[in-house]
Amino acid sequence: LVIEEDGNTLLITGCAHNGIINILEYFQSFKGRMPDYVIGGFHLSSRSGGNEDIDTMDRIAEYLISTEAKYYTCHCTGIEAYERLKSAMGDRIDYLSAGSVITI
Repeated sequence: LVIEEDGNTLLITGCAHNGIINILEYFQSFKGRMPDYVIGGFHLSSRSGGNEDIDTMDRIAEYLISTEAKYYTCHCTGIEAYERLKSAMGDRIDYLSAGSVITI
């Protein structure tokens, strides 16, 4: 879902089963640029409690930083993965949970 308003573009991805990088590259292929804001789960954890390996999380963080977007991620990213992304990305990423409110 893409919302464009007042010169800002918000991309809502849902759960990124196909990979957040793939989703962003697809977005860029048809819009010619990256979104300003992204909301969605990055699917870096599993129901069994496993997480993506550290190298993958670091590669994702590096890519997300390069886009210059602000990210709001959700439960399927996983707390461990979110904390690793947060340590690399700082205020460029925040965690949303049920009842969270953000102003874009």
